[in-house]
This record gives sequence, structure tokens and C-alpha cells, in this order.
Amino acid sequence: MLLRLSSLYVLCTFVFLHASAIPIGGKFGLQKRTSRLTPPAGAIVVSKTPASGQFSTVQAAVNSLPDDDSEQTIFINAGTYSEQVSITRTGMLTIMGATSDTSTQTSNQVTITHSASLGTAGSDDLSGTLRVHKDNFALYNVNVKNTFGESADNGQAIALSAYGTNHGYYASGFYSYQDTVLAEQGNQYYGFCYIEGAVDFIFGQHARAFFQKNTIASVGPGTITADGPDSKTDGLFVINESTIEQSAAATTSLTEQVYLGRPWTEFATVAFTSCSLSSIINPAGWEIWSTAMPNTGDVTFAEYENTGPGAAGTRASFATQLTSNAAYNVGVVLGADWATWVDQSYV
Repeated sequence: MLLRLSSLYVLCTFVFLHASAIPIGGKFGLQKRTSRLTPPAGAIVVSKTPASGQFSTVQAAVNSLPDDDSEQTIFINAGTYSEQVSITRTGMLTIMGATSDTSTQTSNQVTITHSASLGTAGSDDLSGTLRVHKDNFALYNVNVKNTFGESADNGQAIALSAYGTNHGYYASGFYSYQDTVLAEQGNQYYGFCYIEGAVDFIFGQHARAFFQKNTIASVGPGTITADGPDSKTDGLFVINESTIEQSAAATTSLTEQVYLGRPWTEFATVAFTSCSLSSIINPAGWEIWSTAMPNTGDVTFAEYENTGPGAAGTRASFATQLTSNAAYNVGVVLGADWATWVDQSYV
């Protein structure tokens, strides 16, 4: 997150989209609970041991694609790929990782890993392991990690930097400590994903993002979301039917040490709806940005029918308990055309 002190803990709003759409992968649309161990016909192939016509890195495969409006697919064979990937091509691009079960992130066999931070790269976006600066993109069953770790100064280290609309992320994993997922602009859907971090690890300014049936895991004390729109109509995060828990990688108990979010700007809008909140969530639920800049005058920090020990307690005075989630359903968040680009298998 730009111009933030890494000592500040921020929670951003999550949005889960309820998708009943045509497959975003077009002719390569997938069904859940099946393996994907071989590339579909016509796909560009990445492999640790590439055959003729294949590539040894994801970036090389991306660079091989024509910069036109054609729909393209990249299939990544099992392995860990140590690289930074940047995507800007115009046409629809689907990237698929090898997996024994397309419905769950836990069966993924592909990891893209890179280590960089705001301090080393010069900006949040430039630190990203996977940087997607384009519209019309889908990622299936790939784990994306920024392994920079924790730092007291300029420790923002992005796994995914998403700039664009009609983005779909399915059964993928995103790992870092601070600023894991940057949902910066456009309409974005995250279905059945795993997102891990400690500080402001779902954040952005202008995106309308829906998080459906994700597992969101804290590896340290802090805030989950940090939303920073310029106005009340600029952007929002909705987290729906998701599980909020302590990461297995956490080294100490995080009971009551994690907040759902904090407001990067005074217009922050975040809703957690029908989520399971573990005991890591502080009874206040939400936190101010800082003592000098609380940013709570016009925020919407909302909850609806959450369950679990973290759903109990007296919430912060600037939080809202909803009696209906109608204003935060997938069609409202992502627009009337959401079903044309969100994969219905991940609803």
C-alpha cells in the first residue's frame, strides 16, 4: 500500500461473489473436483523440463503470446517457478496450474515465488510476484508467494498486484506478510482461494472485489483488509461465506489480535457476510487507521450473519450490523454482467 507505515496494521474489506456464470476460461472452462495434469488442446505449456515448443518460465510463455484480442491459455506443469511475472497483453488470458483437484487450493502443484518489497522494488506494485495489468484475466490452481517476510520498514511485499476488470482467481493461493493481495481497480472475483498475511493483506483503492468461500489466514497480529477509495462509489470489498482463521505458519497464538479491517481512507467500504470468524478476531472487530488519522467519519464496516467466537463481542462504534445483505450480493458488487465472466464452478 503506497505511503503507509509498515508498523500500522490495516484490515481491508473482503467481498465474495456468488457466481453462476459461464466459464471464464471459454473453451477451456473447467469442472470442479477433477484433476488437471495435462494441458488442454491449444494451450501454451510451461514445464521444469520443457520439450520442444514449451517454456521453462511463466514469463517466457507470456512473452510469446501475441499482443492482440485473441483468447489464449497457458498451462503450467507441476513445480516451483522462482520468478516475477508481469502480464499486460490485451486479449483474454487464462493461466492454469497442474492439480489433482481443481476445486481446492490445497491440491495445487504449481507455485510461483519471488522475494521483493516496497523498500527493494520502489513501489508496492513493483514488488508483486504476479502483476496483472490488463482486463479479462483468469488464474486457476496456482500458488503465488512473496517470500520477503516481515520488516519494520517498507516491508510491504505483494504476492498479487491486480490492475484490471473482469479478473477471476480460482482455487489459488496468495502468501505474504504485509500487503499480500492488491486489488487496485476494476471488478474482481476470488473464488475458493487461500489468502495469507498479517498486515493489510487484502487492500486496494478503486476495485470492486468479491471474495467467495475463501480461507483467509493470519500469520501474525494485524488487520486483514485496508480499503482506500476516493469516494463512497469508488470501490469496495465483500467477503462472503469465507473462513477467517489462524495460519498454521503463525508462531504464537493470535487470539483476539486480528481485526477485520481498518480504513485507509474515510470512504472505506468493507463487508464480511456469512463468514466463520475464529477466536483470532478482536471483539471490537474493526480498527482505526491511526490515532492521528482515524478515518472513521464516513466508513462502512459491515457484518451480516457471521458465526464463530470471533463474531461475538462489542464492535467498534463505527461498525455496522446489517439486517440484510442485499446491498452486498455479487450482482450489486460486480454489476449486472458478472455472470458473463465469473466461472460458475466457483460459486
